[in-house]
Amino acid sequence: MKRLDTTLLMTDLDGTLLPSTKEILPEELEAIRQFRQQGGKFAIATGRTLQAAQRYLDRVQADVPVILFNGAGIYDPLSGTMLDTESLPAEAAFQMTRQVLEAFPEVSAEILRADGTYVPRMTEYEREHLEICRVEPVLLPLEEIPRREWLKVLFAIAPERMPELTAFIQGQGWQEQADFMQSEARFYEMLPKGVTKGSALRKYRRLCHMEDFRIVAAGDFDNDLEMLCVADIGACPSNAQPCVKEVANIQLTQSCETHAIAELIARIMTDL
Repeated sequence: MKRLDTTLLMTDLDGTLLPSTKEILPEELEAIRQFRQQGGKFAIATGRTLQAAQRYLDRVQADVPVILFNGAGIYDPLSGTMLDTESLPAEAAFQMTRQVLEAFPEVSAEILRADGTYVPRMTEYEREHLEICRVEPVLLPLEEIPRREWLKVLFAIAPERMPELTAFIQGQGWQEQADFMQSEARFYEMLPKGVTKGSALRKYRRLCHMEDFRIVAAGDFDNDLEMLCVADIGACPSNAQPCVKEVANIQLTQSCETHAIAELIARIMTDL
């Protein structure tokens, strides 16, 4: 097999590396081990917080920096430090979040900071999300949550109400203060302006001195689009959204449920 000393594989978690069970399959772990054995570097890019991603970093024995908060943070698991963060404008983020919660009593919000997940309103969808991510939130009224260093805000709503939520936010004229994107059927996110997994990947190359690396990125949803375009090679599992399949260089035959990343690694090690 060829050496992969200047190849980085960066994969999304949910819907790409992780199946519906939210546990990394043994076949994927073995493929990652073989990829590393040939010199390859393996990293994760996720919308999750550090707390929600930590067990997966431990599982894959992460030894290079990872992208968190959908690009608002780059974290080094070896030193245990954030290499880079991007924050929302403090007062504007507070006011926008307050208006959404007032307009939609059934919406929950996660205020995500480097030090934890703050939840001002608990709902069924929010409770389920926290349980899946195994996150212990800080429950506080919105007014009592520290207003500085919000890396992102995640709104959760029933999928059938998502069009109403997105239309409301898009109609407020907030686009100059923050970026908004849907990251799952139930989740709509507020991010610092210009921050995506793709913008973080550009920084990552420089911070990690990987300007000469070939970077292969894999993802399945809207929030992965720019990362796949910024990477040298973009790939997606068979379960990816149509818009992701349109930009991906490689459409894998396997889904997140059936070893998509193992398939990608096999292709990197032989064909790419």
